Amino acid sequence: MTQQEKYFQTFIKSFQKLKVEVTHHHHHLIFSNGQKQIEFLVADESFDFSLKTKAAILPLDCLVTSPEKMAGIILSQLHLNKIIFARKCEIKKIDKATAEFFLNRHHLMNATSSGFNVGLFYQDELMCVASFSKGRKMNRLAAHERSFELIRFCTKFGYTVTGGLSKLLKAFYIEKKAGDIMTYVDKQFSNGKSFINAGFTKHSDKDPNYFLIHKKTFERKLYSNEIFDKKEFYLTQNSGSTKLVYQPKNK
Repeated sequence: MTQQEKYFQTFIKSFQKLKVEVTHHHHHLIFSNGQKQIEFLVADESFDFSLKTKAAILPLDCLVTSPEKMAGIILSQLHLNKIIFARKCEIKKIDKATAEFFLNRHHLMNATSSGFNVGLFYQDELMCVASFSKGRKMNRLAAHERSFELIRFCTKFGYTVTGGLSKLLKAFYIEKKAGDIMTYVDKQFSNGKSFINAGFTKHSDKDPNYFLIHKKTFERKLYSNEIFDKKEFYLTQNSGSTKLVYQPKNK
């Protein structure tokens, strides 16, 4: 059994207690709960990104370094999360340490620097976190208006907070008197539907980013056209991203 196959087997076993059937064949991983089925193609060192497919792409390095987070994405897509309604939740500002702990635990890309952090609490338990940038001047806005970026948003593993993103966005928009709020959605993991439903509109598409993956540790770093050791690293990419802008119709 190759090292890659060992990673697959370990990942697959984590779904057994969740009553999710997993089929593995070469690059294909298929997950089924009896009612819904989703297919992934695993992007390893030999993966061809020019391949035309409707299946979602699962980066091998993310599967190895963040198996719980990847499992959370899959369970959410299988509609196996517990449902909580945002109307039963309370919005509170949270400090940097609280936001970082939550995001590092539940967001695939972990925490990053931000200007503002807001949480959604259900019965005093933190369920969602949204991190925003500070306001920026943009040519598309009036001189006195500022644009804020939604840098991170995620929900606690195993839960879906219906209306959570919309509630956090609206509250932040009103408090900051924002001109708009923009964000980027990674096409590799999302079609952006939940953001559109929350009030965003599509602005533009962004080309894929390229990354170097360490063959032993699977650590990922952004590739900047530097010369690298092909025995130590392999080159991969994402599927690009979509830029979205939130600006309520009734300002």
